[in-house]
Amino acid sequence: MISSILAAGGALDYGQIFTSLGLVLVVAKLAAELCERIRIPAVLGEITAGIVIGPSMLGLVEPSDALRVLAEVGVIILLAEVGLEMNLNELRRVGRASMLVAIIGVVLPMSSGVIAGKAFGESLNASLFLGAALAATSVGITARVFGDLKALGSTEARIVLGAAVADDVFGLIILTVVTRVVEQGSIDAVGLISTIALAVGFLVIAGAIGLLLVPKIFAFVGAKAASPATIGVLAAAVTFGFSAAASGAKLAPIIGAFVAGTALGRTQQHHTIARDFSILGSIFIPIFFMQIGIDTDVTKFFSTHVLLVAGVLTVIAIAGKVLAAAGARGTKTDKLLIGIGMIPRGEVGLIFATIGVSIGVFNDELYAIVLLMVLLTTIITPPLLRWRIEAGRSALNDVETAEVTEEPEK
Repeated sequence: MISSILAAGGALDYGQIFTSLGLVLVVAKLAAELCERIRIPAVLGEITAGIVIGPSMLGLVEPSDALRVLAEVGVIILLAEVGLEMNLNELRRVGRASMLVAIIGVVLPMSSGVIAGKAFGESLNASLFLGAALAATSVGITARVFGDLKALGSTEARIVLGAAVADDVFGLIILTVVTRVVEQGSIDAVGLISTIALAVGFLVIAGAIGLLLVPKIFAFVGAKAASPATIGVLAAAVTFGFSAAASGAKLAPIIGAFVAGTALGRTQQHHTIARDFSILGSIFIPIFFMQIGIDTDVTKFFSTHVLLVAGVLTVIAIAGKVLAAAGARGTKTDKLLIGIGMIPRGEVGLIFATIGVSIGVFNDELYAIVLLMVLLTTIITPPLLRWRIEAGRSALNDVETAEVTEEPEK
């Protein structure tokens, strides 16, 4: 890790790194406290605070590889926590709905994005990347908001998180295919099949190892360990190991973290692990959301063309995911809540945009367009989710109150 940072940016400036880290943590906590007091999800405040202290406004913190590594640690812990909260039996029960929501949520936005890109005069390659960026769903952001609102255990949350994980897998397969099309001019059937097989193979093998071996390993270690910290440290090692394996399979490390979390949730010590991860997460997870804001250069947004195209793509991004909730038809769920939960593009959309720049498909203007779309979908989701969840709870309370009858007087 350190060698890669050195290779990217020369000698490490520890003073600058730790100053930036301390400032990020303090500002993130202040933003979260403020948001909690005015009933706004903390993630929204953290992203906004990142913009304020980043290069776009005050310039107190500059983007750095060191902070990005810590941010990646944060989102890995977040997805492991989500996995710990998952009831696999319940996840299987909504598996069909999640898959249908995921498929519709990829096909609709991507096809609409490609058409929109061509309509605005972009090349086919650039339009393909625009469509691919619209197909993703940020499982990290959605999971954080559902968690903040104490709604991770709801059926809607399980459908959304299952669909978001599937979307990430589909999106990264699409990214691999589109990148090869751009770089090679085409992709053969063997390359496509091998890419899909690698992704599916990882999920099957990692899932089997996690569910069959991890609980047995932790039962053995728990019986022998003398230190109370051993279980938490081992859980973190397992999580990072699964994340590394996912990266090796050309998938997002967060998918490996989610699989690790579901396996750890089946251990006898899952309450201890959840407590230790909560402590870790309170430090590292805010860095991830602050990093989104810090990396955002709002000066690129002040262009009529950028605002117009980004506005159209944002509408497509929202509509495509809201309509994807039709895949949950037949379940007794709030379809609008599911659709809203699928809206944010977050880190996956940013990955698509960054790769588009690196292979020469995106210029600065297209990058700004995708960045603005990602930011808008990320910012609007938390308040919409809070509104819909609280509206549902209020309606449920009204129904329960109406069903209560007074005892007749004697």
